[in-house]
Amino acid sequence: MPVTLLALQLLLILLPGFSAAYFVQALSVRRSQSDFERVIEALVFSFLIYLCDAPINRGRLPFHIAGDPSGKGADTVLWEPAQLGWLGILTVAFAVVAIAYIRFDGNRVLQAIGLTERTTRNSVWNDIFETEAAEIQPVQVELSDGREVLGVLLYYSDAAEDASLYLTQASWVDKEGRTTAIPGPGILLTKNSGIRSVSLLDPATDFSHEEVEPIGTA
Repeated sequence: MPVTLLALQLLLILLPGFSAAYFVQALSVRRSQSDFERVIEALVFSFLIYLCDAPINRGRLPFHIAGDPSGKGADTVLWEPAQLGWLGILTVAFAVVAIAYIRFDGNRVLQAIGLTERTTRNSVWNDIFETEAAEIQPVQVELSDGREVLGVLLYYSDAAEDASLYLTQASWVDKEGRTTAIPGPGILLTKNSGIRSVSLLDPATDFSHEEVEPIGTA
């Protein structure tokens, strides 16, 4: 068998695992991985997918190599549509389960029986905002220069290293606790803002700005 055809076989066999790993990487927030770790993960995914596929397709691959009986022609790859369809369904289902496991912290089950203390999320940054923040979460952010911003958390960065927040209904808070409304739909606080702390407030926090003195007025 030609080396190129053998390489093609290996690629086709490993493709489900690498496809699932790609979807998981693209759609979930997780700890950074080295290239080697990603390859190992894709290989493990391939093994698990074929393990689930074996009872359905009786261990058959979704393709086979057909050679020319005369020995003069080139070998060709013949696809098995039914097996290929089931393998595709299993690949997508496996990717969805893996993404859901990461998204909803499936490690809680292992924590309950004492097998791990780790969560599936990227950092404490993600743990807090995923588990403690309400759908409309008021926060008060302290910056490194001493300023504070009050607003409703709408977006936050995936990685703690970036440490960026987007707040709507935002206002500056002075040392006496008085607020000054920030004109516009909101404020983006990037890591260059020097976020020192983020206080998650009671969802019933009043944002009516009764004591607001808009910027630019006397």
